[in-house]
Amino acid sequence: MDPQQFRIRTRDGRAQLAGQVELPPHGDAARYPVVLMVPGGWFMDRDGYMGGSGTDRDLIYRDLANDLLAAGVAVVRYDNRGVRCNEMTMPPCPAGSSEPETTRHYLNACVDADARQTVTVQSQMDDVEDIWVFAVGHPRLDPARVLIWAHSEGGLNAARLIGRGRIDPRGAQFVGAPTGSPVSVARWQIVERSVGLLMGWDADGDGRVTQDDVRRRSPGDPVFEAVGTAQEVLAAPGDGWTRDTLHDHYAAGYEKLMADAFAKPDDAPYPDLGGEPRFVAASNDWWKQWFVDETPLIDHLAGYRGRASFHIGEIDSQNPGPRQLAFAESRIKAGVFARPPRLVFHEGRGHALRTGEPVAGPMDEAAKACLVAEAREILLWGEPG
Repeated sequence: MDPQQFRIRTRDGRAQLAGQVELPPHGDAARYPVVLMVPGGWFMDRDGYMGGSGTDRDLIYRDLANDLLAAGVAVVRYDNRGVRCNEMTMPPCPAGSSEPETTRHYLNACVDADARQTVTVQSQMDDVEDIWVFAVGHPRLDPARVLIWAHSEGGLNAARLIGRGRIDPRGAQFVGAPTGSPVSVARWQIVERSVGLLMGWDADGDGRVTQDDVRRRSPGDPVFEAVGTAQEVLAAPGDGWTRDTLHDHYAAGYEKLMADAFAKPDDAPYPDLGGEPRFVAASNDWWKQWFVDETPLIDHLAGYRGRASFHIGEIDSQNPGPRQLAFAESRIKAGVFARPPRLVFHEGRGHALRTGEPVAGPMDEAAKACLVAEAREILLWGEPG
């Protein structure tokens, strides 16, 4: 069936949320159980472009939605505020475009910098709740059988809403989301992750990473490339990096980032790079949360009586899988939950649940099947068949 497109004015009146409702192609139910997909942060749209295979399966949200629809479950997907498309679905670039020209084309075609500057901690939660209200009020969707599927940072926004009683889904699947706090995630990404990655370039095992190591290993590194780290930023001092000097270097960088964040007003753009087209990911209010919010994501679910699950990738480059699993297990052992969440550890898989890929998709077929089976169990529990 053709998807039903929708546009919703945000409650602050500063943007519109665009998305679509998809019903199963076969079936005649008056109302369908539904998965509401909450996208990850930054410029993620309803399709979730996160791959390098060159096929439609690189659109990991759309790909999973197709499997859910085939299983008889409706799907609601939407674009983050200020996002219209992705690198795969944007209008074609002019032939022969250089990489900088392609980037400019993408930003002009797919991202509204003014709308992105209105992204705050509060506006993100409000946007998810507004989509929730739309979904539970839709005449073809069953408000008693709604599952939240949240990816990466989307999990933080969904968990906060559940914890505050603003939404009450039958179940919630968190994929690639941290179990710990925003502060712990940011500190790990900025400091510990960088140190660990660079020390992994020590070719001769002498405890030093030389400039030759950096020149050899930095081009094409998936993590540093994903966050836009230039090679000159990684340049080693004359006698090379050691673990201690790297830790001191990145810890100082972390402190500077925090100080800069607190020196700017909440409504300032983040990041503020200047130039045209404008590159704005969010507001400074959004950025500051990563230095102040010490509430573990999983603790927002302490009083939740629905069925929650965390799908944790062992090699996730955004959230350290073994650490997130151990923390979640410790919180469950502490007995803080009315209904403990299920923990699913995906060995060898990354942020998009693809084997061997720390960041990129497409999602493994087995991982998709696991998610779909769990969603059907939650949404159809107690029904015949």
